[in-house]
Amino acid sequence: MPLSAAIGGRPVQFATDCIGPEAHRVVDRLGDGEVALLENLRFHPWRREDDPEFAKRLAELGDVYVNDAFSAAHRAHASTEAIARLLPAAAGS
Repeated sequence: MPLSAAIGGRPVQFATDCIGPEAHRVVDRLGDGEVALLENLRFHPWRREDDPEFAKRLAELGDVYVNDAFSAAHRAHASTEAIARLLPAAAGS
């Protein structure tokens, strides 16, 4: 997998959704140093709303939030603004 190669060969687990049971299963099974890649959230209509429930479901799966989507950073979406109020947040480079 190209992502694994890009991060020094670390194992990468994939979930076909970014929320819900499968995403939780993949994240919960991660070992030390492993990474989870979740399906793109663009398939969920709630992402464009500042939906606190959707943001909460996303935040349940992570420890920190890094916004590297500069072109969307000004939008008040659940995946860019609401989640940043639920997890420690930083700007990407």
